[in-house]
Amino acid sequence: MQTQHIYLSLGDKEEHTKNAVMAAVGDNIRTLHSRLAERGTDCTLEWNSGGHFKDADLRTAKAFRWTMEEHT
Repeated sequence: MQTQHIYLSLGDKEEHTKNAVMAAVGDNIRTLHSRLAERGTDCTLEWNSGGHFKDADLRTAKAFRWTMEEHT
């Protein structure tokens, strides 16, 4: 990755589904966050209530706010 700042966001319902791909997403994003942190990348992992599409506009706004407040 070419960036030094990464905001990860996931709903808490995604990994509790019968779909095998979606069920693995929680473990995968935790692993990604851990590896990025080990490399010294400035990253955050935000867990949100609901599924992927719940409050997508607010979740996107939170990511932009994090970027603007923390990294400008």
